[in-house]
Amino acid sequence: MQIAKTLLAPVHLQKPEMEQLARQVSAEADAFASLLALMGSEEPELAARAAWCFSHAAKLRPDWTREHQKAVVDILEKPALPKGVLRNTLRILRDTQLHPDRFDKLAYHCFNFVEDPAQPVAIRAFALHILGQIGCHIADIRPEVKAIIEYHFAGGAPGLKSSAKAVLRLWRKMEAQSGR
Repeated sequence: MQIAKTLLAPVHLQKPEMEQLARQVSAEADAFASLLALMGSEEPELAARAAWCFSHAAKLRPDWTREHQKAVVDILEKPALPKGVLRNTLRILRDTQLHPDRFDKLAYHCFNFVEDPAQPVAIRAFALHILGQIGCHIADIRPEVKAIIEYHFAGGAPGLKSSAKAVLRLWRKMEAQSGR
């Protein structure tokens, strides 16, 4: 399967074509890994299209996504990452059960994204959700995340307010279940 050629063939990649490719890739482990590798491409258009397609393939194969979680997190290390790649990478991580070995690196990046008002709302919202997941396991970051929510998100965009409420609701629910 020539994934890069398929992604770049049309001038405008349409959603049905992308979804078909995601289904094909999610049926073969090597193709899944190849698509993930294309997210790190130096060619911005290829990287962005690969990230969009991989975000759909990841939903179809969450088990493989967990296996490749280190590679997904490592994408955040790339300098000058296209916004589409960053947004889809964070969406993938938001929708994945995070491995504890990735918490430190993810928290570092997500705090930076959340606190950066120059980042698009979706990137900040996805990063906040990831911090919320990490906060379920590491209680020490909750006060800092709450302070960020109060400072940055109180008068923010509706997407940011919604994400903040969801994170706080998740923590309240978790604390109620644990009897804290």
